Amino acid sequence: MSTRYLKRFFKPRSIAVFGASEREDSMGGIVLRNLLESGYEGSLMAVNSKGYESVNGVSCYAGVAELPEMPDLAIICSPPEAVAGIVRKLGANMVKAAMILTGGLSLHQSSHARTLREDVREAARPYGIRILGPDCMGMLVPGSKMNASYSHVNILKGKVAYVGQSGLLGTAMIDWANGQEIGFSHFLTLGDGVDVDLPSIVDYLARDPWTHAILLQMDRVIGDARSFVSAIRAASRNKLVLVLKSNIVNDPTAPVSHAPGLPNPDMVYDAALRRAGVVRVDTADELFNALETLSRMKPMRGERLALVSNGMGPNALAMDRLLKQGGQMARLSEETEALLAEILPPEARVTNPVDLNADATPQRFAEATRVLTKDPNVDAVLVIHAPTRLAPSVETATEVIDIARKTPRNVLTCWMGRYSAIAARNACNAAGITTFLTPEEAINAFMHMVDYHRNQRVMRQTPAPYQQHNRPNRDRARELLQLIKEEGRHCLRHAEATMLLNLYEIPTANTYYANDIPEVVECARQMGGSVAVKALHASNSMPFSYDDSGHQRWHDLALDLYSINEVRHATTKLAYRVSERFSSEELYGFAVQQMKRGFQSLQINVGVTRDPVFGPLLIFGVGGYTVDVLADRHIMLPPLNLALAREMVKSSRVYRIIAENSYQIERDVDHLSGMLLRLSEMLVDLPELEALEINPLLLNKRGLLAVDCSVSVAEPARLAISPYPEHLTEQITLKRSGRPATLRAIRGEDEPAHLEFYNKLSPESIRLRYFYSRGIPTHDELANWTQIDYDREMAFIVSAPRLDGQGQETLGVVRAVTDADNVRAEFAVVIRDDLQGEGLGIILMQKTIDYCRSRGTLELSGSTLATNKGMQALARKLGFRISYNAEEEVIEMRMQLNEPTEDWQIYRLQQ
Repeated sequence: MSTRYLKRFFKPRSIAVFGASEREDSMGGIVLRNLLESGYEGSLMAVNSKGYESVNGVSCYAGVAELPEMPDLAIICSPPEAVAGIVRKLGANMVKAAMILTGGLSLHQSSHARTLREDVREAARPYGIRILGPDCMGMLVPGSKMNASYSHVNILKGKVAYVGQSGLLGTAMIDWANGQEIGFSHFLTLGDGVDVDLPSIVDYLARDPWTHAILLQMDRVIGDARSFVSAIRAASRNKLVLVLKSNIVNDPTAPVSHAPGLPNPDMVYDAALRRAGVVRVDTADELFNALETLSRMKPMRGERLALVSNGMGPNALAMDRLLKQGGQMARLSEETEALLAEILPPEARVTNPVDLNADATPQRFAEATRVLTKDPNVDAVLVIHAPTRLAPSVETATEVIDIARKTPRNVLTCWMGRYSAIAARNACNAAGITTFLTPEEAINAFMHMVDYHRNQRVMRQTPAPYQQHNRPNRDRARELLQLIKEEGRHCLRHAEATMLLNLYEIPTANTYYANDIPEVVECARQMGGSVAVKALHASNSMPFSYDDSGHQRWHDLALDLYSINEVRHATTKLAYRVSERFSSEELYGFAVQQMKRGFQSLQINVGVTRDPVFGPLLIFGVGGYTVDVLADRHIMLPPLNLALAREMVKSSRVYRIIAENSYQIERDVDHLSGMLLRLSEMLVDLPELEALEINPLLLNKRGLLAVDCSVSVAEPARLAISPYPEHLTEQITLKRSGRPATLRAIRGEDEPAHLEFYNKLSPESIRLRYFYSRGIPTHDELANWTQIDYDREMAFIVSAPRLDGQGQETLGVVRAVTDADNVRAEFAVVIRDDLQGEGLGIILMQKTIDYCRSRGTLELSGSTLATNKGMQALARKLGFRISYNAEEEVIEMRMQLNEPTEDWQIYRLQQ
């Protein structure tokens, strides 16, 4: 996620274009003409080995050595075989940014039996030169008057940044956006991503004050998935992020690589984008419709939509689309229906959707809209207008706009038709009111609002109180998997898989194991009643072992065996069947269980799998041996908290079945959520865990019971979202009172205690911490403070049991936010007023210093008011350099933690 030298791409003071000529088909010549036509104000140079004197009036040079000055940005449009050599020469001459528009580097083989793309990477590595591309379209930045691309037209200036992976799709998007009069702050495509990647660009744009929204076009994640999720998750907390995700076109003969147990790898991208709080769209039209809607959106109270039109036909189109997409129609209050009945004719419909009748006037539209926006059961209103003589489009729009401006609710409009509706849509656009051509288009846009609202809400939900689970059991689980790996096995035996679940307090069915038919018969005799017998072998020890129809591939299972003769006969058949398909080394005996009939159990399939891109995933859905388990799959990226686990359960078909049949819905949801939490903890504790499947997991009035399970292991994998750093927790004792306390990283569950901590700070402490007097923080602010990305920042708190014994309280907090290149971390610390003198300041600051130093951060810095003598004394005691910043009127504190090793790091530290 490095942003070093990216400023030289977006705001270069000088540019050299390699491969430029005046030929009509010269890509370098096109780029040079675009730079000239866009009014670029920096120094321009052309480079061509043929030794032209000038290209399009710009001085031309034969090579890097002949340049009068080294450029901030080199744009390379030369033949593929020349690119690596140019990059090497540029690096040797201290050029730090190169954009490669040349394509085909992945297809051409160099003399070293590797691709030219790899040659470019190796050429850049020794010099630290940043590479954008190859095979990118270039970059357009209206604020810098720079069109450094091969686009056929320039872009309009706006507040939206576009970052894509496809160059030609980018040029088409520019043409489309110009036709819609949509402007951009930045527009670029990344191509093959040798160096500068999507997370780096998103990090840069997230801090750009002129960019209010970020549009991403992508077909795959190139590079590290954790960096990708971290970057878009951080950006979406402060800016609108929309993703146009398409599937990459693969060779149809090549094997498709995706997570076992998932029918469609695209589901994983949906899960990752939802977890990051962004909205995914499927088409370019949708992308800009969603952008228009979300950028004009007022804060949403909920998802209940009211429809109002001058005919039931348009209302029906909208309602049909809304319900198909999982939207919610508002149920109007009795007061609203009574008010509507007063202003509408007797034949009009006063329930949602509201039909104003074909004789509706502009005033009737406005009055009905006003009434609907005041209903407490309505969160948004869609006004659909079909043109009539009684309700001309423009006059109706004027009346509706007046109402929409005065209400805190979101009002969307749809002006059907074209000839007379264009002016109405223009009026709405000018007033900042979202408007659409068709009811379906309007509903699609509203559902983007709903998705955004849901994703942001889930991202900021306050988790339930944290519960510490059995640490010794976790250690035994690690030892179990280590033993399996030492034996060179890929899968656990059935008994071992059951033991693993028990170690994480997931209840399992009582199972007897037998090596042959007589032992199975003896087990059945001891158990009594109806039993089930399963032949264990190499195939059904593997999780997610399905056939093409999505059913379990193994059928080596006999159910409902009541008599000993039935047991002996069924087991004999099983033994014969598996002996024909597996060698003796692949046969692991039999498992015998009592049947679990008669409790009205719901069968569920749950487990974990591993995606090639995003790593470990949690899976949840309807289960059983006789159903297509792939038809109901819900996935989420770990780690989970209780709020996320409940969201996963409630979004599934399982929850709908529970809601219809259970008399203890919340208890059942709690059971399932708790089990998902334990699976999430298992993934954090056991990085070697490749896949785990519990099918069926029974849910009934007695609780949960795992009937069958399978587990596989592999090399350790990293989660796409950084887990809670439990290893940083330590126990301390306060200096003055001797009170025991815990020093640990903050987590989302600390939000209530953090609010209480803030409320106990004096106005003076708040002023010294924030440099101004401020009010009580909102839920969103508290969520941002407590639900942090541990890859980007760290907050340590000291927590202790309340003196009255009721739960935990926060005593002090220190926060360190690190830049994307890990050069500098900025800290802030605050201690409760009544706990001054307990040594908390030194404890928290030393923990932060040690943590940042261990991560390789070069410098820790902070600032405080000149009147904060206590903080200055603490900083001096810890070894910080103290200086006064006269311009900002603050005291600056700096400590070097590690030595810089590269020139760019030294330069950054001097800034």
